[in-house]
Amino acid sequence: MKITFWGVRGSIPTPGPDTVRYGGNTSCIGLDGDDGTILIFDSGTGIRLIGTKLAPLSPKEIHLFLTHTHWDHIHGFPFFVPAFIPNNVINIYGPPHFDKGLKEIMSQQMVYSYFPVNADELQAKIQYRDLKEETLIIGDITITSKLMNHPVTCFAYRVTENGKSLVYTGDNEPYYNFLFNSSGIDESERTEIDMIVKEQNERNVAFIKDADVLIADTQYTDEEYPSKIGWGHSALSQTIQLGLLADVKHLVFFHHDPAHTDDMMDSIYDHALKEYAGSGHTGMKISIAREGMEIDL
Repeated sequence: MKITFWGVRGSIPTPGPDTVRYGGNTSCIGLDGDDGTILIFDSGTGIRLIGTKLAPLSPKEIHLFLTHTHWDHIHGFPFFVPAFIPNNVINIYGPPHFDKGLKEIMSQQMVYSYFPVNADELQAKIQYRDLKEETLIIGDITITSKLMNHPVTCFAYRVTENGKSLVYTGDNEPYYNFLFNSSGIDESERTEIDMIVKEQNERNVAFIKDADVLIADTQYTDEEYPSKIGWGHSALSQTIQLGLLADVKHLVFFHHDPAHTDDMMDSIYDHALKEYAGSGHTGMKISIAREGMEIDL
């Protein structure tokens, strides 16, 4: 399978001279299966670019997996050209949110108050599938979803084909005891919560274990993270530790903070290499996602 990065930024698009090397479009990853299956993960503004590439190849069946429905992961879909082409089939998978299903959530951004084309006017056949933690098989590809820690229901996906595996965490913050400073719980309750936190983080490691590629939320530097605790994103050292614990072969930093310029991203990469070198581990490749970057598995 071939992985292509079409949008690598988190939170909001960041066009401009300071983001041209890494890119300013929000989250979107394309995956071309060895069997010809077309998968897309998240529909941030980067999906407009892959849509332009896929449009002349119609009719096609496309499988779009959403990690969650926060704005920066769905707001490119109204500009996805294949959705406007008759005879295309677009299957959209992702988490529902409490009282709303995936179809309702996605359609709400295409009402006339916000967009000139209503979701019901799209020419392609759009099919929605609300997901839970489960495994799907599409062609020769196996896709498994797992809940992650974020302020809304959010999945990671593990994709396997011909013995090769990719894990994409979506937006993710390591589990932590959010009552660690609370005076309202006793020591036994604190210990019980700590055990639950430990178990959940171990589940994440097990889900990622031995992946050939891990594309992981790395929005913050370690210096930025203390003021962002609870926002649902990881810091640099946390992502490196996750990759090491899971014995992944290639770790890719993703979901770059909108305030991080190209020069800052270069500095983050240099710092990551030094921190990794000091860990005493070897064998894990580290990259920072850039728009247009490709990985062949």
